[in-house]
Amino acid sequence: MKKIIIALVVVITLVALLPIVGNSVAEGFLKTRVSLLTSNGLELKNDKTESTYLTTKKHYEFLFSDASKFIQYLKQYSDSKIPPFTDAMISGVLVGIDIEYSNFPLSSKVSVDIYPLALPANITNELKKENQPFYTYIDKLLQSKGVLYHINYYISNELFDGYIKDIDEEYLFDNGTKMTVKLFNATYYGSGPLIAPKNLQTTISKIIIKVDESTSDMKFEINDLSSASTFESQSTFVSGATMKSMSIVVDDTKSSELEASVDNIKVNISSNTQGKKAEFHVKSSLGEFIFNSKDANVSATGFNYDISLKGVEKDSYEEFIKLTSHANKSSSPEFAEKFKETVVKLLSKGLSLNIADMSLKKIIIEDKITIDGFSLMAKILLKEDADLAKKLKSSPLSISKNLNLASSIKFSKEFYALMNKEIPITGMANLLAKEDGNNLIFEIKLNDGKLSVNEKALN
Repeated sequence: MKKIIIALVVVITLVALLPIVGNSVAEGFLKTRVSLLTSNGLELKNDKTESTYLTTKKHYEFLFSDASKFIQYLKQYSDSKIPPFTDAMISGVLVGIDIEYSNFPLSSKVSVDIYPLALPANITNELKKENQPFYTYIDKLLQSKGVLYHINYYISNELFDGYIKDIDEEYLFDNGTKMTVKLFNATYYGSGPLIAPKNLQTTISKIIIKVDESTSDMKFEINDLSSASTFESQSTFVSGATMKSMSIVVDDTKSSELEASVDNIKVNISSNTQGKKAEFHVKSSLGEFIFNSKDANVSATGFNYDISLKGVEKDSYEEFIKLTSHANKSSSPEFAEKFKETVVKLLSKGLSLNIADMSLKKIIIEDKITIDGFSLMAKILLKEDADLAKKLKSSPLSISKNLNLASSIKFSKEFYALMNKEIPITGMANLLAKEDGNNLIFEIKLNDGKLSVNEKALN
């Protein structure tokens, strides 16, 4: 079963990675630069051309012979981190590419299909030994282009659109376990170079992963996911996403049912590194979160956060990003020390953090008790200090003088009581609280190393 799970992870990873691979492959072919790909970790195993008077069709098969090299090639076009161990997941995978274009110069459309043809040899061999019928099923699925990414690229105006082929698969194992994977209506369109688009919009109507066993069932589902991004450069962009709902349900005959779901999810992220200092902003909201189990039934509504980070020194930030891109490959003491030095260097340049809103509107317990939630606002300024590294070693407490903090936290009395029950708060905190109707308020300030709560000094 272990190799089966690994094989499924590889296939799912490929589905997620196919747009990146397809875009880079299409770009290379459109410029007749197959050598660009073969010099960056891909090995050309097969190629074939069919031409008629009207069109030309090309078929290529590429092996990820050096996946790490290919991942490094992709990273030069984006500051976004590719998930750790992606190279290990795709190493040894054989991918098919079909390209079709008109022989008439007035037509600028090029169509590309990209699809995995075979899993890595080591996984394939183990899968054959462990479960030959499942290997046959996976092999048949891949050979029939069951996992396919399609691109239409319009060369003259650098527009593109496409889709991921619908997946609607079920497999019944010998032990009676049934696995279901569904992906419906995944489409996208955008503009700019394929490997580094200026605009990209995507939609997916439904994703379902379901496992039915004799003693338990598990179902994960996403509905109506959409995203839109605009890129000025690798590190200056605006991106947003919405999702109607996401849920996971586990039905175990021994421990009863567990359900967690979230609806009306919205996320907006922006990054700007064009000025003297870098700025980052993230804003998100959730309509309702529900958690049900045999021990608890809790729901929450109206969760929001709005956070921005400004005044980040760009050179130190770039150094930090480059270092974190290697974090999954190194755990040596030398790397840990280098990472610490880089973080301290970044902080020594100063920055400001603004939490404009972090709030929860209501909590409902056991479908009976409704209580108001909380809200938080805060501004934190970290002053520039060239001696920060020395102070951390000799007198860490003196760092408090580098911080200016102004924050306001408001809890409903019922929420505060619930929180105090689960995570007991000191009696001093209770004494410092300021009442405002049905709310408890904490105005917290830190200036020049002096901390106060509701104008009462703590040091």
